[in-house]
Amino acid sequence: MNRRAHSVADALRQRPVALAAAVALLAITLLCIAGPWFVDWRFDAIDFDGTWSAPPSAMHWFGTDSLGRDLYVRTLVGGRISLAVGLVGTLVSLLIGVAYGAVAGYVGGRVDALMMRAVDVLYALPFLFLVILLMLLFGRHLLLVFVAIGAINWLDMARIVRGETRALKARDFVSAAIVSGVSPSRIVAHHIVPNLLGVVVVYATLTVPQVILMEAFLSFLGLGVQAPATSWGALVADGARDMELAPAALIFPALFLGASLLSLNLLGDALRDALDPRQHR
Repeated sequence: MNRRAHSVADALRQRPVALAAAVALLAITLLCIAGPWFVDWRFDAIDFDGTWSAPPSAMHWFGTDSLGRDLYVRTLVGGRISLAVGLVGTLVSLLIGVAYGAVAGYVGGRVDALMMRAVDVLYALPFLFLVILLMLLFGRHLLLVFVAIGAINWLDMARIVRGETRALKARDFVSAAIVSGVSPSRIVAHHIVPNLLGVVVVYATLTVPQVILMEAFLSFLGLGVQAPATSWGALVADGARDMELAPAALIFPALFLGASLLSLNLLGDALRDALDPRQHR
């Protein structure tokens, strides 16, 4: 673990762009968490004395939207939801994908073939169809957005973990554990999964921006976060509709969304080089 931590630190020091991305991502996260505390407006409060779609001013730093709500607060509160969706959705996809892929790769044979054919079938189904189906079955709740995106996004991780598990299964330490009579479940939990940490961390870092973008796409289509809650994707959709009257309503959420996605991808590239050198390009 200490060796991996030193590798990550060295990778960031050797790549100033990745270090700047990590600092920018930390700054955006802290601003989303604490930023709304410095103003008196709530994210759903309407300024009845102000002007609808007002430009940025001392009272409304990012201006207001078409309903007179403060865009600064709404952008930061929306960032909380978008970042939370990215983290929780990635965690769900990792839990399902790592467990599924490790079992398929270790058991092998017909079980492996059957499990991976199920993955192929899910790959063939349209993403939007699965999301709409889940919403019809369970309703349109914010928690469902978290779970639905994560439950659909685990397929890539399952394939990656399955391939790594098949390679680890042939290693001497796993063969020694089998000869010693260690149960298969214990081998997977204590010998296989811990050695997948590097691959899992790298993929998780690269999955977070993908999940955030998925949520933004769903919210843009009206299938994601529902009012009065908001997210960067929902704000971009509202801003695109009111772009002529209030360009700031599109510019600020889009800047935060774009900066976060870029920072996460740059950071993911650095972690990939540090923790999984075989994928270095």
